[in-house]
Amino acid sequence: EASNLASAENQTKKETAAELKEPNMKFSANVKGMVCKMGCVASIRKELKTLDGVSSVEVDFKEDELIQFVQVSYNDTQANETVIRSAIESINNEQFQLSAVQTETL
Repeated sequence: EASNLASAENQTKKETAAELKEPNMKFSANVKGMVCKMGCVASIRKELKTLDGVSSVEVDFKEDELIQFVQVSYNDTQANETVIRSAIESINNEQFQLSAVQTETL
């Protein structure tokens, strides 16, 4: 009976860290429009971390480069390429443009 109770309790606690599904996909893209490490990288990280299913966001920012690289690990039952792409592209009135977008299974 205790196990039934525990599972019912888990279902009521939506969005708990323990309930996050394991990442099974990786989204990567070149990003144009980043001007600084602090603000731009933070904006992208913050925006993507609010998405369900996104477990990690890595931005490889190189000073004075026109194009930067972003990589996102996520679970495809909760997020997808379109959601991630539009989240990045909607930041700061479409400041960032994506190219060479790829998704692969982890």
